[in-house]
Amino acid sequence: MASIILLLSLLALIYFLSCKSQQDNGDTGKQKYGFSKISNKIWYYDSVIDSLDAGSFEILDEHYCKDKNQVFYHRTYRESSDYFLSKKHNIANLSGADAPSFVSLGYGYAKDKTRAWLNGASFEVSDVQSLNAMDPWFSKDKDHVYLQSKKVSNIHGNSFERINSYFAKDDRHYYYIAQDPSEYKINVIDCDYGSCEIMDNSYSKDHRKVFYRGDLMKDADPATFQLINAPYSKDHQHIFFEKLAIAKADPLTFELFPENEASSGDTYYAKDKDHIFVNDVIFSGADASSFKILDEKYCLDKNGVYFKMKKLKGADPSSFKVYPHYIGDADAEDNKHKYGDGKVVE
Repeated sequence: MASIILLLSLLALIYFLSCKSQQDNGDTGKQKYGFSKISNKIWYYDSVIDSLDAGSFEILDEHYCKDKNQVFYHRTYRESSDYFLSKKHNIANLSGADAPSFVSLGYGYAKDKTRAWLNGASFEVSDVQSLNAMDPWFSKDKDHVYLQSKKVSNIHGNSFERINSYFAKDDRHYYYIAQDPSEYKINVIDCDYGSCEIMDNSYSKDHRKVFYRGDLMKDADPATFQLINAPYSKDHQHIFFEKLAIAKADPLTFELFPENEASSGDTYYAKDKDHIFVNDVIFSGADASSFKILDEKYCLDKNGVYFKMKKLKGADPSSFKVYPHYIGDADAEDNKHKYGDGKVVE
């Protein structure tokens, strides 16, 4: 027992002396975002940054750091060739950045006394002092709005505000923000400013017009217009799919199938007293009394099985079933065959 106590005491002493030695050498260990301070040197992951002054080094956020003389942009990323295997790290000196006045604005934005920065690249703004970041896509100063560092013409920066992810306004106009996977676009909605109403993430209206994602719905009556469930809406005369009126759809009896709740967004089913609809198209020939939705691709009635509205030759509706996911190359079967994307799989 005495030997064990002696051994533990020696280990504690060694640990204490090690910590004191590190403190004497200015070693504060690991910091945020992959940085470490060891023996008055700043390391970024496994590389020492010799040019940094450790005494004045400051981590601003997950993108920027600086010392008294320099500013750096740092990032961690993955490449498609080995996306799941390893992370890459990069740190670069921002040439021309003024370190004493440089501050982070968040979302990858920053500024110094003369210019703005986004993800390590500088861009010009009208008034850098009033510049602030709104989100990863928008920044503004007292004069202008900037979309990913590009000035947006004719938007008043001082009054500009996001209403939600898809709508914004300033003191003169409402705007729709189109979110393409590769870029955002912001477009003026040609509405009456005083009576404009945002209805959801796609629809808006004023006392004269209705708009879908900023585009005019020519046949819609704003006084009777109402949402059903995305992407359907109606007024007293029409049913609309997105922004277009559906021919022959009856507003009084139109209803959606509950199976739409499981839709990925490509295919929706609806019906009225006379028709079955797939998105905005009448499903001609479908028997409404026996119609059954199996999933977004497959449906059936007493007369047959359909894949994307096309009848599967020879498929048996009484035994046909859809798999919850692909099994090999098949996604459905009946008592005679297996099927994959509407074709017989042998």
